[in-house]
Amino acid sequence: MKKTHYLTLFTALLLISCQEPGSLKSNITGSLGEVMIVMGDNTKTSPGGKYLCEMFTQEMTGLPQIESLFNISVIPPNALSDPMKLFRNLVIVTISPDIEQDEVKYITQNAWARDQALMFIEAKNLENFREMIEQNETRILSFFISAERKRILNFHTKNSNSELMQLVHTNMGFNMVVPGSFRANKPQSGVNFKWYSNETPTFSEGLLIYTFDYNDENCLSKDNLIFKRDSALKVNIPGSFDGSYMATETDIPISYKTLTVHGHETVELRGLWKTVGDFMGGPFVQFAHLDRKNNRVIVTDGYVYAPQKQNKRNHVWQVEALLYSVRFDTE
Repeated sequence: MKKTHYLTLFTALLLISCQEPGSLKSNITGSLGEVMIVMGDNTKTSPGGKYLCEMFTQEMTGLPQIESLFNISVIPPNALSDPMKLFRNLVIVTISPDIEQDEVKYITQNAWARDQALMFIEAKNLENFREMIEQNETRILSFFISAERKRILNFHTKNSNSELMQLVHTNMGFNMVVPGSFRANKPQSGVNFKWYSNETPTFSEGLLIYTFDYNDENCLSKDNLIFKRDSALKVNIPGSFDGSYMATETDIPISYKTLTVHGHETVELRGLWKTVGDFMGGPFVQFAHLDRKNNRVIVTDGYVYAPQKQNKRNHVWQVEALLYSVRFDTE
């Protein structure tokens, strides 16, 4: 009996040692888009503390109403209990003359909880703190936005619609994550256009995919991408009434920026869509991926329709994360 007991114990220990790092950590707490900041009252009311809070709560681009980029809560250091240390996005600010070097530390691998984004901001004084926050604003925000995106993609990858993903690869020639909750809709043309969506009683999250030839740099201009978008939507996405169709709302500014996704050049459009001949509308995010090998542009477009929900940020993040999953076979 003792031999069996020791063998069982050894096997259990072996299995534990073979688990991936961090697998025994607790799950994160908090909701999508929430950030907890730990700092003292003097730091909170200082110019740097105010700047930090305003930075996280600035208005998110491309939504039909004002929504903050993140929802924040601020607690003093003595309130940071062990349960609080498991918060999904956690910022801990320390201001002390004993600090050896002013620094922003970005922690993911050795954080206190699985998939946690943990940041330590350390400065010798409040003046240095303010200066450091301003210099690192873009990187700080990107750190937490990327963490949320990674969590969303991890979930949808584990709960994906393999059939639709295979159709994308077979018919469109690239790889992309399609959530298990998404179903295929039939576009009007049925040619070089795919339309998937998750329909619920209170909201709709949709994904549009199409391609067009790449001839020169003008193909990725803002005007051309909007023209291509509206041309595809008019043909493929009908509204509730005869003659109605989805279109881009051009009376509201549409943001345009370039980025790199898995090594390939990409252009992002972010703004609002409307329905010509109807009253439907909402936010959208579009990525135009340049596939140089095949001389084409692959467009992945995520939209949200949630008339009963005032806050739409999290829904936009859900579809936006999918656009970052696009990979060419050569990548």
